Amino acid sequence: MNVNCVKCGEEIHPLRIKALPNTKVCVSCSTTGTYRAITTVNGKGDHTWNDIQLMTSEEYDSYQRSENPKKAKKVSFSSLDIDEDDDRNLQGPFIIKEEE
Repeated sequence: MNVNCVKCGEEIHPLRIKALPNTKVCVSCSTTGTYRAITTVNGKGDHTWNDIQLMTSEEYDSYQRSENPKKAKKVSFSSLDIDEDDDRNLQGPFIIKEEE
């Protein structure tokens, strides 16, 4: 069953429809932006646990400025071509580089 995007008219990939059955737009036309994540350590003493906080890019940038206004390092991400770099980088499909 082909479902076309209501914005551009292109066919929506079947795997996107499987993951999001009610979607009306393709990935290119989606208004949902990327999300960033930070890990946090919660609790005290023997009762500590790690958690992941998801946030928008704007929230993440604000968090970075508030945590380390003078020590903030810029981090850049570049995509890997998985077909060419098939050694399955442990960081996922991105290379993370700290800029000085």
